[in-house]
This record gives sequence, C-alpha cells and structure tokens, in this order.
Amino acid sequence: MIFGGGDVGERKARLFSQYAKVTVASQDYSPGLLKMAEEGAIELVKASLPSGADDLLRGAFIAIPATSDPALNVQLEERATKMGVLVNRVDGVGEVVVPSVIWRDPVVVAISTIGKSPALSKYLRIRLEEVLDERYADMARLLGEMRVVLKERVSEQAERKRILWEIISDEEVWRLLEESYEKAYKRAGEHVTPDERDSLDAGDPQEGLHRRD
Repeated sequence: MIFGGGDVGERKARLFSQYAKVTVASQDYSPGLLKMAEEGAIELVKASLPSGADDLLRGAFIAIPATSDPALNVQLEERATKMGVLVNRVDGVGEVVVPSVIWRDPVVVAISTIGKSPALSKYLRIRLEEVLDERYADMARLLGEMRVVLKERVSEQAERKRILWEIISDEEVWRLLEESYEKAYKRAGEHVTPDERDSLDAGDPQEGLHRRD
C-alpha cells in the first residue's frame, strides 16, 4: 500500500509491483503511475488522507508513506504500525529496508546506508557495477563446477579450500574468462594435482553455453 502519487511513490511502485500487488492512494498521480495503472501493473485509488487510510491498510502487508507532507507520512506510519502493517519509510529506517541491488546471477550484492543516504547507496551501486562484470558470474559457475569435482576427488576440506582459493586468485583464469569459459576451466584445472585432474579432463564445461568469443 503506497500513499502518494508523486515521483517517490512511482519509484516505489515500480519496484514493489515486480513482486506483489500494489495499490497507490492519492488525489493526483504522476504520468508514470497512470501509465502503470493502464498496463495493469498497479491499482490507483482516490483517498482522503489520513482519514481514509485505515480502510486501505486492512489486509496490507507493507505500507509506504510517500506523500510530499512529512507530517502526514508520520501519521500514516503510526496508523500502519498500530494495525500491524510493516512500514517502508522513504526518509528513514522502517521495518522494511530496500537496498540497492546488483545482479550478476548467481552473484547478488545488496547495498544500504540504512536510510541515511539513498544517494550514496546509488553512487556505490553505480561504481560497483563498473567492477562486477560478467566474469564474476562465470567465475561463480566455474568454482561451483570445480567444487563438485574436488568433493569427489579430494577428501580433505582444507585442501579443497586451498585449491579453490588458488583458482580465484589466478589472474590468468580471470583473463581467460574474457575469451572462453572452456579455456578458463582448463586453466583452473592446472591447480589440481595430476591424479585429481583426470575427472576434470573428462568434464564438460558446456563451452557453447558460456563462450563469448
């Protein structure tokens, strides 16, 4: 349940509508919210606030007071809390904190300043996105495949850990990930002793799925 039809309410609606049914209550709506409603992504309701808030909060899981009036937002938060509805505040820390997220499947990095500075969270996300390129996703897959093989071939956990750390620290593996997953996989296999390497040589790193050259 989002209260407020401005830019902040629209930003929240775009995020939460990916995961849940979203209703936005306001007297006026941004063009973006109107378009989202036309597309069926959200529901818009006209409401007098805070008097009409209680009816809208019944059955809600998360409430987001996002009006342009800070005092009204406080009232809406208090009503939601009394009704047992979680609150995501737009100007501080509530029960629900939404971090900035970087997806490099299967790598996920969440960044939050605990409501102190959304601008800094955004800045950090932009800077980290420059560093966390596709190689990190490929490295995660490579280490996962190597881990399966090592569990079968190396009995001691400490030794498996040492080998995996050598692979992730090998700059040549990182470089080869830019060219071919198969080449990087073979380079990673060089960190394994000859007896342990037999199963790696027989493995299929699914070259066609991962190659980018």
